[in-house]
Amino acid sequence: MPITPQMPGTAGAWLARLDDLWRHREHDRSNHPAVLGQVRAWLAGQPDAPLVMVAERVLSAYASWRSGLMVETLESLQPVLARPGAHDVWACRAMNIRIALGFEVGEMAQSMSLVEGQLALCRALGETEIEACTLHDIGVMHNDRGTQQGRPYLQQALESFRAAQNVGGQAFTHLNLAVAATQSGRPEDAREQLERAMQLAQRHGLPYVHSMALAQQGALDTATAPARAEARLREALRRQVQYGDRPMWEAVEPLARLLAAQGRLTDSLDLLHTFVADAQAAQLRGMVMQAHALLADLYEAQGTPAEALRHLRAHVQLLRTLRQDEHEQRVSALEVMHRTELMRAQAEAGQRRAEELGRLSHTDDLTGLPNRRHLLDTGAALLRERPGAVAIIDIDHFKAVNDRHGHETGDRVLHAFATRLRQELPLAFVARSGGEEFVALFPGLSPHDACTLLDDVLDDVRTATTLADDLPRVTFTAGVACCPDGDLKAALRRADLLLYQGKTGGRDCVISDGERTA
Repeated sequence: MPITPQMPGTAGAWLARLDDLWRHREHDRSNHPAVLGQVRAWLAGQPDAPLVMVAERVLSAYASWRSGLMVETLESLQPVLARPGAHDVWACRAMNIRIALGFEVGEMAQSMSLVEGQLALCRALGETEIEACTLHDIGVMHNDRGTQQGRPYLQQALESFRAAQNVGGQAFTHLNLAVAATQSGRPEDAREQLERAMQLAQRHGLPYVHSMALAQQGALDTATAPARAEARLREALRRQVQYGDRPMWEAVEPLARLLAAQGRLTDSLDLLHTFVADAQAAQLRGMVMQAHALLADLYEAQGTPAEALRHLRAHVQLLRTLRQDEHEQRVSALEVMHRTELMRAQAEAGQRRAEELGRLSHTDDLTGLPNRRHLLDTGAALLRERPGAVAIIDIDHFKAVNDRHGHETGDRVLHAFATRLRQELPLAFVARSGGEEFVALFPGLSPHDACTLLDDVLDDVRTATTLADDLPRVTFTAGVACCPDGDLKAALRRADLLLYQGKTGGRDCVISDGERTA
């Protein structure tokens, strides 16, 4: 689709538009394919817009999921979820779809294991709406399986939707809280939830929610107020036709049973036949299957066994076809799902290895301090940003420690000394440059101020009986130079000369530009 001047021309503008599309994903979904086509056309000429590509894939996955295309959904999500270290809002949204799809294909344990990480990411990003969607989906999953464990999740979802000011989310949650209440034998609670859903639908223009609430209210009324039940169910069906919503089995089934119970079999059969035609046109085979089963019962009650048998056979054939299709789709979806999980796990393992190699490349193994390579890279950058002082610190008579106590004890002394420097110089960049020699950088401090800090450390080391446990007592000598221009190597050479002066002058001191403190 050609890009018009009115369309976004930058990655940031496209992300803003796609974010708006996500937030209104349940409103006017007929327009979404055109927008996604536009962004794909834009991406074809913009190879370096990875986050826009991620957003497009997440929205495409959502559209596929809402259309019941499991494999297509997972294929769109696969490159998004396989990104190493992805902790952005679109990763959060992709995970939400992945969890919901996992519930649908029966991967309950795996999906629930992802929920904790999903909720933690939502909270870290402040994504209250996605957190609410995740909680809502868990509640619906429990409702679909007839358990009574969904209500707490739906209540939490409702609170989160309120915090996010998501009216549509609140309305749908009230509908599903009504389902949970009905399943647990609390019809009055269900009526209260439906009334709240109805109020939100009327106030904010949510016709589908309005129709669904009417259908559920009518179903609740069939036993106690049949006239009111019929009126509500017929109104739900009228609204369904008016707003072009999918055929509503939620209203047809209770109305057909109500009419049959009143002896109005012909009306009931006519209603079901009309529904079967509409559901077939909408390719809602599961609903068609349920309608054939009810038609078989009604024709049997009417004393027409041939018709009853015909509809029963249609029901069984559809059941077999749906189970086979569902099985094949689930197998394909699980294959893609497991492949995605494997890729994600491999990507995360690769990232961990890269991080560990990076850490090892700039960290001294013995002390845990930055090594000389890291000092020359990062330290130089620090002093270019904030000129300051540079100190070379050398433990006095360290060879004697090794000779008298052994190299293992010498290593422990180095580790304890490094820990003391890190603790007592929290604002300095402290590194081990080799052997018993350390370097401390003091961005923004003069050599005089750096000497004052090092004098305090030297006093503590002198007065301490040991560095730690039973280690021998040591002192140190330090040379401190100024680094006004970010030339760290030149400053280290000057500090090294000052250190040499301190060593030849008796050690156990801090010296700066000819000034010695003892």
